[in-house]
Amino acid sequence: MKIPFSEYQRRGVVPLAGLALAAYYLLVLLPLARRAESLDAPLQKAWQKLSFSLEQTNTTTIDFQQISNQLSDTRKALLILDGAKQKATARLQPGAAVRAKMQADFVLVEYDNERSKQLEELGSLAKKDQVAIEPGVFSSFPIHTADVKQPALLWVALSLTDTLLQTALRCKVAAIHSLEVPPVLTNAPPMNTTERLVEIPLQLEFSGSATSAVKLLQCLPLRADEIRAAALPEAPADKPPLFVDRLVVQKQSVDKPDEVHVWLRVVGFVLRE
Repeated sequence: MKIPFSEYQRRGVVPLAGLALAAYYLLVLLPLARRAESLDAPLQKAWQKLSFSLEQTNTTTIDFQQISNQLSDTRKALLILDGAKQKATARLQPGAAVRAKMQADFVLVEYDNERSKQLEELGSLAKKDQVAIEPGVFSSFPIHTADVKQPALLWVALSLTDTLLQTALRCKVAAIHSLEVPPVLTNAPPMNTTERLVEIPLQLEFSGSATSAVKLLQCLPLRADEIRAAALPEAPADKPPLFVDRLVVQKQSVDKPDEVHVWLRVVGFVLRE
């Protein structure tokens, strides 16, 4: 049987077409598949990381509605945090007069005059309220020396010291025995400008009735308007808050159970501009 020439042509084209398809697969499709896998790897890695962060590692799908809800909750939490930060900043800041002095150039004569004025007023208040103040207390008020590297903060330290003693006198303690203002102001300002919060510690030793001691502790963290609202002894109008860091209370004697001797360490804060 004679095979037509066209049949020979058809039989010759089929192998060639198969070889062409194989070559196309090896040279085009297979590299494309490998390329697609390599491009898919970062996506798979990100998907696994997202699933792990959402604690959905056992699922093949991610609840994007949950992610949207979490983002919404996070934004609300950030707004609340920002509001709390603003309130804390306003609460910790000293009075307007002290802030103005901090922002102006430090003048030693002006500082010494203000220091002397406060000592005189405290002496008069102590005499009026019949509170004994040992001589070393007044000499421990913050003073400018060559070691002070941040003189502007002396205004804050002076204000906090005056506030602490005025509060103690208005709470009718019996006697103030000692005062210490640790020389933290001798440290140079930090190079890191993000460290804006400065802590100023004060240490006070006094004696008096337990009632007076309790009133003093209640007044320390409050501002003047809060003290008035709580019906506590009057405080200076621009009183900054002070926070108790350490406290030791000891009874004076068995015969006087209401009389106590107190060692108190408080801290005040100021935010750098």
